[in-house]
Amino acid sequence: MESGDEIEFMRILVTGSAGFIGFHLAKRLLEDGHEVIGMDNLNDYYDVRLKAARLAQLTKSNRQFRFYKADLADTQVISNLFREVEPDAVFNLAAQAGVRHSLQAPHVRQEDNMHG
Repeated sequence: MESGDEIEFMRILVTGSAGFIGFHLAKRLLEDGHEVIGMDNLNDYYDVRLKAARLAQLTKSNRQFRFYKADLADTQVISNLFREVEPDAVFNLAAQAGVRHSLQAPHVRQEDNMHG
């Protein structure tokens, strides 16, 4: 980038924003000055308090962060969200991780990872 070039700030949707990777990506995008719309269904696959703590970090010091509790599999909610926020870019990091859980509840993994 040449001196004097302006950085274009974007409105970016990050799904899975309460998860480890989604949180760190959202945090970095905010630090870079972008507006971030976080989305997560906040399922109880692992401790929801950890997810809430991550979201609190993103929210407490930055007005450029908005959060929506939503499930990617709910197509109506997702359509409405896209119309409302009109993101410039999307990072889809929402997924159900873990092989052991996929064997115990394959329908949940399929719904989250394939349908969503």
